[in-house]
Amino acid sequence: MIFVLDLPAGAPPQVWFAYDPQDLLRKVVSMRLLPPGTQAVHMQAAAEAADHALRARGDCRIWWTEYQATAAFEDTEDPLWQGAGWRARWALREQLVELEVLADDL
Repeated sequence: MIFVLDLPAGAPPQVWFAYDPQDLLRKVVSMRLLPPGTQAVHMQAAAEAADHALRARGDCRIWWTEYQATAAFEDTEDPLWQGAGWRARWALREQLVELEVLADDL
């Protein structure tokens, strides 16, 4: 599973997921960040195209596995989580709990 943290300027952080690179690419195309014909690419190219489009759009983080997303959440020293960044960390936690990657024991 792939997790994307969007950090839009002037709006609350949002975390969403995709099942695999093809699903990520479909979601990025539906966001109109890539043209519709882009969907007919192989897995590695799909991941690269989606990654490039998301990063070109603005501030975001992408974790390519549940393990990476969980490790990022648990890394309390990450500068992203400092100050107002707690909202981004909380958004990631909520998505991980919703998908039962983390237990909801807080």
